[in-house]
Amino acid sequence: MALTLETIKEDAFVEKFALGNVPREVPKGISKGISSSKNISGIEVRLSRAFIIENKTKPVLFFPGFAKLYLIVTVVSDQGNIVQTLDLKSFAKVGDNEDLPVDKTIYFFKKNDDNESPSQIHILVSVVKSKQALRDVARVLADVKNDKEFGDLVTTMKETIKNANAVDQLSNTLFSVAAIFGKFLGEVDDKPLMTWVQSFTDINGDFDKLGKTTIGRKNNFAALDLSIIIRDTERERAIAKANNLTIEELEIAENGVASQ
Repeated sequence: MALTLETIKEDAFVEKFALGNVPREVPKGISKGISSSKNISGIEVRLSRAFIIENKTKPVLFFPGFAKLYLIVTVVSDQGNIVQTLDLKSFAKVGDNEDLPVDKTIYFFKKNDDNESPSQIHILVSVVKSKQALRDVARVLADVKNDKEFGDLVTTMKETIKNANAVDQLSNTLFSVAAIFGKFLGEVDDKPLMTWVQSFTDINGDFDKLGKTTIGRKNNFAALDLSIIIRDTERERAIAKANNLTIEELEIAENGVASQ
């Protein structure tokens, strides 16, 4: 079996409003209104957890049911290179109730005089079970990047992302990118253990909350966490001043630790 666009999309999480359940109280010293991302000084998104609940592999006699897994990560943004992250990892022996060693940055932005803050970040994460020996992930990545269909999808995303309301179209394109991986992964389960497409956009207020926010999704087979860290020097100074705090004290109050 192989991954297809239809099987990847089946039962996938597609989230447009990342922080919809996170309170957005306006701190003292900050005026209310529709915000934009233009003053943001830094953004980091981390894949902070990938936990395998049930690997779909039954034990045989005295042998535990280990699975061979792939983790696909794709990140696109409306600033800089359209494809910010295109990554594939493999894991050879994964049991039930096991964390994958994946706590890593998948998107990073730091403001300077030569760039603009992103207003859209779109992420796809998919956990796929292999039915044969794991393939060379560097070779698979190279094959995906050299694939004509992938090149066509990148061109499409460059145009689509110019429209702030094109979240649905971008989600579908990210599913198509994942399906291209399926062309080169060999024999895998046709349905991933879990797929999650997450969009962060300024128009939805996803960059309003300073500091670190972690969101997660889970099904019967896997659980994934994404952490987004928002820095806005102007807002941080205003909040600190209004509350008689130093920037370091504000960071500790929000995150439990000051940045290095």
